[in-house]
Amino acid sequence: MRRTIGILLTAALLAGCAGPASPQATDSPWTTVQADVTGVRPGDNPRELLLDVTVLAGADGCSRNPRIGYNTEENNLIYANVVQDSRLTTTVGACTAHGSAVVPLTSPTPIAGRRVVLNQEIWKPAGASSYERCDKTFGCDPMPADHCDQRWIDVTVGGMDVSRHSHGDVEACDGRWLVMTVPDDPVPCGAGGRDGCTPSVNTRRYFLRWVEPGGWDTVATSKERGCGAVADIPRKLCATLPAP
Repeated sequence: MRRTIGILLTAALLAGCAGPASPQATDSPWTTVQADVTGVRPGDNPRELLLDVTVLAGADGCSRNPRIGYNTEENNLIYANVVQDSRLTTTVGACTAHGSAVVPLTSPTPIAGRRVVLNQEIWKPAGASSYERCDKTFGCDPMPADHCDQRWIDVTVGGMDVSRHSHGDVEACDGRWLVMTVPDDPVPCGAGGRDGCTPSVNTRRYFLRWVEPGGWDTVATSKERGCGAVADIPRKLCATLPAP
């Protein structure tokens, strides 16, 4: 009899310690999270845009009420955050799928092709019936067709493991190959200098190849004269260059 009672008590204790059976059974509060924008197009109303968004899915409680949150207009730009409510964002494995929704964005005045900033990303008109996301590198301006354009040079140096003060001095560029020198840090002692600091700028020569869809990729660096160890670069671009 005592053994039977013990078994029943153990079963009761285990049942009381059991957690929620599924994510749907949690009592987590609803919180507001971002809904990613995947497309923008004009609506029938000249004061409206229709935003295609991705929402969380996979369980009851992943997402509800996709909508415009913060919304303002300034300097002929429309700013808006697109959000959704969820109570399962912190539940691991609950929202493994994605759904879609259409969220209207309305302006007090006709939009008339104005650019919109959605979740801090800029979109611009692409014809009469759609919008496109502006490039993260060059914004809404067209990418320079000339690969040797200074804007490509500045972007390339900005992505290197060098000081933010560093700049690229182009020695040769034919659109497919780029040769330039870049200092690791042009002001190693600071802009105004520091007591006890002796400035010694370490400068390297960079050999870069153009890679589609658009960008310069470092092939090699060198502290020597000429083309270093890069075998397939046209020799006319670097053969006579002095050591950097």
